[in-house]
Order: sequence, then C-alpha cells, then structure tokens
Amino acid sequence: MFIVDLDPQFTHAVKVKVPVDGGHKEETFKATFRVIPTDEMGQYDLSDGESSAVFLRRAIVSMSELVDRDKEPLSYNDDLRDELLRRPYVRSALARTYFEAVTGAKSGN
Repeated sequence: MFIVDLDPQFTHAVKVKVPVDGGHKEETFKATFRVIPTDEMGQYDLSDGESSAVFLRRAIVSMSELVDRDKEPLSYNDDLRDELLRRPYVRSALARTYFEAVTGAKSGN
C-alpha cells in the first residue's frame, strides 16, 4: 500500500560544518521540509545563490533546536530562516539534507 499525501513533509537533522579557527565544528539542528514537486524544480537554479535561497524558503517549513550564543532557545520565524540562509555553510547543509532525504542517496552517490 502506498499512502498518497498531497503535501508531503519530513523532518531531518541538519549537520552543519561551522567554520572555526583551524577547521570546522559540526553542529546540528532539525528542519522540517515540504517536498517540492519535480515540475516546480525547474524554476530554480540551484547553482545560483539567490535562486537556491528562494528554493529553500519554499521547501523549509520550520527549524528547531536552534539556540543563541548564550544557549538560549530561539523561536523559528521567517527572519531567522533568512538570516541562516545568508550563511553559505548553513545553506549548503540544508540543501544537502533536503536532497539526500528526497532521493534516498547521500550526495556524491
């Protein structure tokens, strides 16, 4: 049996390699995504920074397990999402997580 969901959504952990002095530190948060239909994907040029941000704004439903420098929880909102999408390492982690989830394959496979 295959369940037909007209607005499929899923939540995955997003692993972000945050640049630090001398290397990277892996941090994680959770993101809930909506599945973007294949016929809509042609609207986005994922090699272009602004177009990929527009795609992620459409795909992201929410984010959780986010804290500030003092480890105080942050509530998800569009402004926070947009601020995080301005960071290339967060943007690439979100895109990688989304595509690995919808294709079932790790990037590079």
